[in-house]
Amino acid sequence: MNVVVVLAQPPLLEGGAPGRCAIALLRGLRAHGVEVSAIAARGQWAFNGSPPLDLPLEVVDVGRQNGGLRGRVQMLRRPSGYLSRGPFGDRVRELSASADVLHLEETHTGWCDLGLSVPSLVHPHYLTRLDARLPPPWRKELFGASLSRLADRLAAFRHRYLVASSPIIAEQLRSLAPRAEIVLAPLSLDPTHYPPAALDGPPVAGIIGTGTWPPTAASILRLVTRVWPLVHREVPEATLRVAGRGVADLGLESGNGVEVVGEVDSAASFIRGLSLLLYPIERGSGMKVKVLEAIASGVPVVTTRFGAEGVEGGDGVVIERSDAELAAAALSLLRDDVERRERGRAARAAFLERHAPEVATAPLVELYHRMVARG
Repeated sequence: MNVVVVLAQPPLLEGGAPGRCAIALLRGLRAHGVEVSAIAARGQWAFNGSPPLDLPLEVVDVGRQNGGLRGRVQMLRRPSGYLSRGPFGDRVRELSASADVLHLEETHTGWCDLGLSVPSLVHPHYLTRLDARLPPPWRKELFGASLSRLADRLAAFRHRYLVASSPIIAEQLRSLAPRAEIVLAPLSLDPTHYPPAALDGPPVAGIIGTGTWPPTAASILRLVTRVWPLVHREVPEATLRVAGRGVADLGLESGNGVEVVGEVDSAASFIRGLSLLLYPIERGSGMKVKVLEAIASGVPVVTTRFGAEGVEGGDGVVIERSDAELAAAALSLLRDDVERRERGRAARAAFLERHAPEVATAPLVELYHRMVARG
């Protein structure tokens, strides 16, 4: 079976979250005997780095979107559809001419099957309608936010086959596209890039994320101003490390046990140096790759139901709601070496059982066969 996988960004071990998961996706599919041809868009926003050499991958540079009236008309006709135009879209069509299935990863690739006869699926990683409320009518951000919601809706409505990485996303897709076949397939990571953490040394909690993404920014601010003071009061020797792109722009200051690290070269190394990941996110859809990376590294996680969405972490993920409950769970892990190690082992075991590449991609391969059989 020949499957073309279209990626909105290059698969990089230390790139964006979708790119890190794409590595496991491609390796998992090949482990099932699928003949994969992948194509990834590289825009000006892309992370630096080179994809692993073993991946069957072609990277195409993508320029800026057209501005002005013409650009707005194109955006309205195909919201988030810029990848379907120009050299990238042309190359997808060339590769798809001999493919059995076209796999479109993320909503931004959702228009790349336009005009093709090959059966296709789209896998939205998140849904904008769940991540933030629409801005008021007088805000200029309203146009972009509305367009993103329309892109989600059309991506679901246009496709007969949809993939969801969490039950919550699957439920939302059913409401958007009642006639579509929706398959639940979790995101995965390659465990070889995430050796188990030692979980020794001084007590260190941490969070990492993109400070420009509103749900992450809100969770970092909640952690630093509301949750961490409760922890620091009881364990003053503990440290909270805050890392990620754009974190420096949140106005945080180091002190009172808080260490603002900012952007790091390796998310995997940062997480491996923690005693636990502390992630009090209050809103945001889809699987959170930082949580997946933590359990892959055998680092216990304290988070909310939003942070644990779609993640099978067993006893390695503690789910709480209030500031006091999150702080109490973190305190327990920071103080108790035995509990920390037990939950770390449980996290790693759950990751290998559910989120390793070959396991996580099995539902996709089954879907591919059904798609081909139906024509």
